Amino acid sequence: MNLLSPVRVCIIGAGPYGLSVAAHLKSKGIDFRIFGISMHRWRAQMPIGMFLKSEGCASSLSDPTGHQTLGRYCAEHALPYSEWGLPISREDFVRYALAFQRALVPNVESAMVTMVSKSRNSFRLELSSGERLNAERVIIATGLEHMTLVPPELSQLPAHLRSHSAEHHDLSQFGGRDVTVIGGGQSALEAAALLHEAGASVRLVVRKPSLAWNPSPSGDRLTLYQRLARPRTGLGDGLQLWAYSNLPHMFRYLPQRIRHDRAKHVLGPAGAWWLRDRIAGLPILLGHSVRGAEARGDRAVLHVSDPGGRPDHLVTDHVIAATGYAFQVDRLPFLSDDLRSRLRVERQLPMLSSDFESSVPGLYFTGLASTYSFGPAMRFIHGTSFTARRISEQIAAAERDSRPAIRSARIAKYDNLEAGG
Repeated sequence: MNLLSPVRVCIIGAGPYGLSVAAHLKSKGIDFRIFGISMHRWRAQMPIGMFLKSEGCASSLSDPTGHQTLGRYCAEHALPYSEWGLPISREDFVRYALAFQRALVPNVESAMVTMVSKSRNSFRLELSSGERLNAERVIIATGLEHMTLVPPELSQLPAHLRSHSAEHHDLSQFGGRDVTVIGGGQSALEAAALLHEAGASVRLVVRKPSLAWNPSPSGDRLTLYQRLARPRTGLGDGLQLWAYSNLPHMFRYLPQRIRHDRAKHVLGPAGAWWLRDRIAGLPILLGHSVRGAEARGDRAVLHVSDPGGRPDHLVTDHVIAATGYAFQVDRLPFLSDDLRSRLRVERQLPMLSSDFESSVPGLYFTGLASTYSFGPAMRFIHGTSFTARRISEQIAAAERDSRPAIRSARIAKYDNLEAGG
């Protein structure tokens, strides 16, 4: 008989959000198990040579003691760092994050969770190792895994002629080839720069009529008026970004239409200020929309329309869709059909309580999955602090007081989710 291993909390995912939540749970003495390969996506999928778009001050994982920061790690290892105005390399960030994991979350298990289902009072989990668990609470922190977006217009191209930018850890493989990148955000612009620097002949196809760029942070000392009128935050400058950065718990009270729009479009596709010079001179087809694609021999043919709507076509060796990500509950392969059907969602994102708990008591979602509830900060590393503190405090409180009356009150609050309560 295959007995179930009991566990109080399971964390699925060992990226920035999973590690941050784990560090906070550990500081509160809460037993947990965490599954995943530490920082896997950052180590094996994000391209060699990339830099973080976030400023240094917004790129630390959340440590409840405040000691394990990116700035402190860089200082101790003589690595370049500044809170503002100096891009952080992927390599340095990964080294820091792995050091954070070794120091604060040494119990990461590399087994993958293959199934999560709901029993009467707990969750059943199956692991790739064959182990089966019985967990009181499950925290999903899988980040962007399974959530890539590829335009349906590229569906007719065979896999060897098209890919998503998330599939390329080493873009030097395209040296000497003709590559077309679709997209106008940071991922597309940096991929184009890295491809060009690797010796590829590269062009960008951008649907919008112009590129957007994040401004370079000023190194000047701000006056009191400037600090009040345009406060500086980890997300950028301005009163609106200050609110998203410092008051994510208030975002849920906005009307649904506004929440959806701002979660998606605030801090939308744009290039980092330091990337602009690296793509200067590259062919960029602005205002061009992809209408379809087909294979012609060993090359791809893109059917596009120019800004005037006139049809045209491009012939290229490979197409990279740097077209972003979108969280959809249905794309999580490990959720059972029954559990998925019990989740209340809005546009395929789970509806969450003020503590990140879904409509299935004991099941929590973080990161991109929580943007409709807590705003655009949850798309960035900057959101790990609020998330980790909120979830760990709620679980610690529940551990201290599990009386039936309290449990009933927690479950009842989902009746007001649609109203933003």
